[in-house]
Amino acid sequence: MAYLDDLEALLDGAVPEHPVWTADISYWIAAREADATAEQAWTTEEGHLKLCRDLGIMPYYWYERFWLAKEVYDRSVATETRHHGRTTVTTWTTPVGSITAEQTYLASSYSTGHSRFPVQTTQDLEVLLWMVEHRVLEERCLEDYAQRLEMWARYDGVPAVALRRSPLASLMYEWSGVVNTSFLIADAPELMKQLFSLMEGQEQPILDAVCRTRPLLVHFADNLSSDNMGGYYDEYLAPGHRRRLERLHQAGIRCAVHLDGVVHPLLGKLAAIGFDAVEAITPHPGGDLEIEEVRNAAAHDGVILWGGVPGILFAPPYTWNDMEAHVRRTVEAWRGTPYILGVADQVPPDGDISFCPRIAELLQEIG
Repeated sequence: MAYLDDLEALLDGAVPEHPVWTADISYWIAAREADATAEQAWTTEEGHLKLCRDLGIMPYYWYERFWLAKEVYDRSVATETRHHGRTTVTTWTTPVGSITAEQTYLASSYSTGHSRFPVQTTQDLEVLLWMVEHRVLEERCLEDYAQRLEMWARYDGVPAVALRRSPLASLMYEWSGVVNTSFLIADAPELMKQLFSLMEGQEQPILDAVCRTRPLLVHFADNLSSDNMGGYYDEYLAPGHRRRLERLHQAGIRCAVHLDGVVHPLLGKLAAIGFDAVEAITPHPGGDLEIEEVRNAAAHDGVILWGGVPGILFAPPYTWNDMEAHVRRTVEAWRGTPYILGVADQVPPDGDISFCPRIAELLQEIG
């Protein structure tokens, strides 16, 4: 296998003979850490790389060094964090008010989610606006990117790095949730536009630093899904995506965007706007389209389709026979076009990790 060479060929517009195969195994590893069956080496970057190569997948996902910016508030914003059992409560206090978030760990699913979003009303939105006005974004994960790139290349991979979520995606996933955001767009559209403009403006120094560093590939980690963002895309996401893409493409940087939910119609919009790759595409039985429908939904022969293997196929009631049949269908449907075979979106905690090397062997067999 020569995954890194083939990935670089894909980004240059070629179609390799054998598909690149990768998988996000971080969720599966987190579950193994929770039930005390993980190996200590997996917590280190190089240990993770070795595990990926043992599993026959291209190393790519490593979230300890993923986000390229962090937010730093001035003294007018006080942050307090408290823990109550499995729930973490965070309160931000400002001169114009305070907002509080609650996040709860669910042991049954090895995951953490918001049990209370901090921004629910227009007044909360005004507090968030104050916070954004009194923060800066500082670059991270760029100072040693070249050295990490060399280390990852020894394991036939490339480290994933990502910009901050776009303003609408940030609000939906970090601050308000889908429902609250929808009401706030309707109730306070001018305030929302002011917030979004400020958030985008703060990112410009980060984009400058990224363009100087010139990573091989940069992710827009917006966690898009057509069912909750499809109707908002043209007005609230597309303009910012275009501006980012123009800057990064001018610097010779390729860009991928994370679409891990309902595929249609966002896939076509993302391909048309100029993304080099759309990552974590989830078809049936996990998504809304059959695998044979995905390329037509993209309506673009040059965009790299990245994904195609629903994570649920790793877990019961599905078996290796189901997985093998699906992989064969995917290869046949996407053959001759640019694509990366990947798990959409992650191998689940109860997934059979042995499927990863078996898929690698299958790809060598079927070409």
